[in-house]
Amino acid sequence: MTTVKICGIKDVATLQLLKRCGVDYVGFVFAPSKRQVSGTEAGAMLRAVPERPRAVGVFVNPSLEELDEVMAHAPLDVIQLHGQETPGICALVRERYGVEVWKALTVGGDFAQLTNIADYFPHVSAFLFDTHDPKQAGGTGKRFAWSEIPKLREYTGDVPFFVAGGVNEENISELLTNYQPYAVDISSGVETDGVKDHAKIKHFVERVRVFDTQ
Repeated sequence: MTTVKICGIKDVATLQLLKRCGVDYVGFVFAPSKRQVSGTEAGAMLRAVPERPRAVGVFVNPSLEELDEVMAHAPLDVIQLHGQETPGICALVRERYGVEVWKALTVGGDFAQLTNIADYFPHVSAFLFDTHDPKQAGGTGKRFAWSEIPKLREYTGDVPFFVAGGVNEENISELLTNYQPYAVDISSGVETDGVKDHAKIKHFVERVRVFDTQ
């Protein structure tokens, strides 16, 4: 079964829908973004929906004070680090909060940044590969060259990874058929005018599950 994470959730109704659709992970963005929420807001949503998908907090180069503040209010299952966090920072975060840590890395024309990826292996549970953009850390809605996915598998070894960036209901079948990723992450691809579109979410998840049963 393909693992599905839908990120950038801002309201209870959408979280309830993700629960009904059987989505695996729900992402809350705590970094500056149009999808940003506070720890208090995320905590209230999570309390409102029992037995919800596992909660992922997305941070970009956070301070420990920032993480402490969010974790005090929102029972996150995963901390996703989307900045320039080192393997040492990932280890510290995992030990301090006792949750899974995922490291996001960007994919562009240069794979030099992945040469030290093995240094993260002992400290992270998964990687997330997003499209490189010099102006923002993720959430661009642009896809990277999926033909690089086999190379990413070589770099990551046994550590699973999410494919993010430009995934949507129109191209998910192509991604799944040609590359069979372990997991996919989507945000803008299930939005209309910057707001989560419930019909798009349902169609996206349906296409993934149809593929899984083939």
